[in-house]
Amino acid sequence: MVRKAAAWLLLAALLSFIPSRTAHAGVPTADNLIGGQSQSFTLTDQYNRPRTIAFPTDKPLVLMLGDRGGSEQIEPWVRELYQRYGDSIEIQGIAILRGVPAPIRPIIRSQLRSRAPKSVLLDWGGAIADMYRCQSEVCNVVVIDRQGRISTIVRGGVSPERARLVCQALDRIR
Repeated sequence: MVRKAAAWLLLAALLSFIPSRTAHAGVPTADNLIGGQSQSFTLTDQYNRPRTIAFPTDKPLVLMLGDRGGSEQIEPWVRELYQRYGDSIEIQGIAILRGVPAPIRPIIRSQLRSRAPKSVLLDWGGAIADMYRCQSEVCNVVVIDRQGRISTIVRGGVSPERARLVCQALDRIR
């Protein structure tokens, strides 16, 4: 558990060097995504291995999506959720890397390989961030049940109220 939290902390530090992107003007909130079906998707990780997120799954899934600004909020969320749920849930980090120039991408991958042993999916184009209507500069926490229904989306750093919302969603679907 400590090693997983340390890996997420390193991811947060690495993401601090990546440019953030402002949110889309006029993009609807994620509220109307709640209860809807999550789409399957495939991204590659820092090892250039493809990973498909598809449903049904064995465990509830928590996606943590963040750009540079949101990366600082990832590790406290991971620590909070691992303390409460351990391995009964799956947490998958997704780095929102929209706007990173192609020549810099191998450097980002290399840094993540050397510092983050847990697979971090790389959303270079921002398609997954757009799918979940992620906000920039914050951690976007998406809780998805085993069948792929979006249970809740919470944005921002861990706080008692946000943690309560995420934990209530996880308790309902575990």
